[in-house]
Amino acid sequence: MSTFEDDWNFQINIEDIEKKNFEEFEKSLRYINDHVFKLLEETFKTQRLDYNCGTGRSHDEELKLLIDKNKQLRQEVDNKTNEILILQTKYENYKKDQKLLSQEVKETHEAYLLTKKFYKKKLKMYYAIESREAEKETIFIQFFTECKKDPENYSVRLLRNTKLRHYQILQISPKIKIEKELKQKIYIPDDVSALLCCIRQEFLNIKQNKV
Repeated sequence: MSTFEDDWNFQINIEDIEKKNFEEFEKSLRYINDHVFKLLEETFKTQRLDYNCGTGRSHDEELKLLIDKNKQLRQEVDNKTNEILILQTKYENYKKDQKLLSQEVKETHEAYLLTKKFYKKKLKMYYAIESREAEKETIFIQFFTECKKDPENYSVRLLRNTKLRHYQILQISPKIKIEKELKQKIYIPDDVSALLCCIRQEFLNIKQNKV
């Protein structure tokens, strides 16, 4: 489980994706249609025969050449028509995938909002991304509060590698007994929840000992 920030944006502009893909589809379709029309025009063009010059071909030979040419052009037209059908099928499949993606994004965003609400109200945690540079983010988490407090007691700073998707501990305040051991490890996203629970429990022990 990873941490969340108030201003994170999980929205994906589905309309822009669909518009871009539809424009590419239309461009390909126009190209193929133009090619088909060009082939059809060539099919109906008549060649001017100058029989007085003695071409050496009979009418039957000329007719056979035209029939063969017509067959060739028909085949090319059929091939282009098949390409259009394939493109149309791909586009229809894309629209179905886009619909599924849109639903998945909606469900993910709803889950994020519920998790965010749970963190703030039930666990009383403040979290924020303090800095971003290159492929690294510094995440600040403070327990037992919904807004940042000074001094930064009961807090932890994590360094997140956005490329490798792992976490390291930068700082824990106040110090805890197992701090050295925790700092020596690298954590994957699925480990972060257990790590935070462990640190929170240590902070609870410190608070109870102060009473």
